[in-house]
Amino acid sequence: MDDLYAVLGVPKTATADEIKKAYRDAAFRYHPDRNGGDATAEEKFKQINAAYAVLSDPAKRRDYDLYGSTGQQTRSTNQQYGQWNQGTEGYDPFWEMFGNGRTYNQQSNQTYTWSTQKKRDPSRGEAFSSLLGGAVTCFLGLTFFKISLIFFPIGPILSLWAIVGGASKALGSIKYIIKPGAKTGGGKE
Repeated sequence: MDDLYAVLGVPKTATADEIKKAYRDAAFRYHPDRNGGDATAEEKFKQINAAYAVLSDPAKRRDYDLYGSTGQQTRSTNQQYGQWNQGTEGYDPFWEMFGNGRTYNQQSNQTYTWSTQKKRDPSRGEAFSSLLGGAVTCFLGLTFFKISLIFFPIGPILSLWAIVGGASKALGSIKYIIKPGAKTGGGKE
C-alpha cells in the first residue's frame, strides 16, 4: 500500500489544516469531472480520497501512524477504512467538504427534491414589485443602448438582454396583478 502522507504530498508532521489544504488541491486537480475519462487520474483521485479519509480522522491517523503500511495489520487498509465510495451514504470526502457537509447521495437527493417542489404564485404586492423592477431594468437598457454601442458587440448585447429581460419580467408580473382571487399580502401562505 502507498504511504498515505506521500499520496497527499504532506510530511508526517503535517497539521490537520495542512492535510485538508493538500487534499483540496489534489482532489481538485485529479477530480474525474476535470479529467474526463482519464483512468490514471480517476485512480489517483480514489487514492487521495482514501488517504484523506484516514488522515483527516485523528483516531484513524493515530492507528495508521502506529501500524503504517508494514503489513502488521490484520486487514488491508482499504478494508479497514473503507473505499472512498462505499456504504449506504456513498461517502466521498470531496462532497463532504464542498457539498455543505452532505454526502454525494444526499446532495443529489436534495437537488432532486428542490426541482420537484411546486412554486407558489406571488402575491399582488410581490408581483407589483416585480413589475416595477422589470420596468426599471427595461428603461435602463433602453437608456444605455446608444452608449453601449461603444463597447460593441458586448455592450449592445447586454443592453438588449436588459430590455428583453425587463420587459418579460414586467409582462409576466402583470398576470398576477390582474388575476382574480390573487393574494393581496406580501407574506407566506
